[in-house]
Amino acid sequence: MGPVIRVPEEVARRLIEETDLVEVDHILPDAVDAVDVQLGSSSGDLMVLKERPSGGYGPLVAVIADSEYAKSAPEPFELTVSDRDGNQHPFSGADNQHSIQDHLRLAYFGARGDRRPLLPG
Repeated sequence: MGPVIRVPEEVARRLIEETDLVEVDHILPDAVDAVDVQLGSSSGDLMVLKERPSGGYGPLVAVIADSEYAKSAPEPFELTVSDRDGNQHPFSGADNQHSIQDHLRLAYFGARGDRRPLLPG
């Protein structure tokens, strides 16, 4: 299974319409043990991304950086990622693609004992 993400509705819609990253576009919260990437509050849409998208997860960075959420939220906006050990890391950078990409490099997904990096380091 690919990374589980929780994102605002606008970001979820753009991921579905503009990328080939989405495996499952709506899952119920009680079906998820942990969220690998969370953008914004805990009330966003839960999605599962493809485990191995053909072009990698780079388009996720672009969609987040260009989102209304990123443009309108106070800096630093809420972006929390889970590392290899399941520890949470809140975002503390600027709302630009480079900072977002650096933060997403901390993100890992997959089953316990088989955690894989979201973006190459």
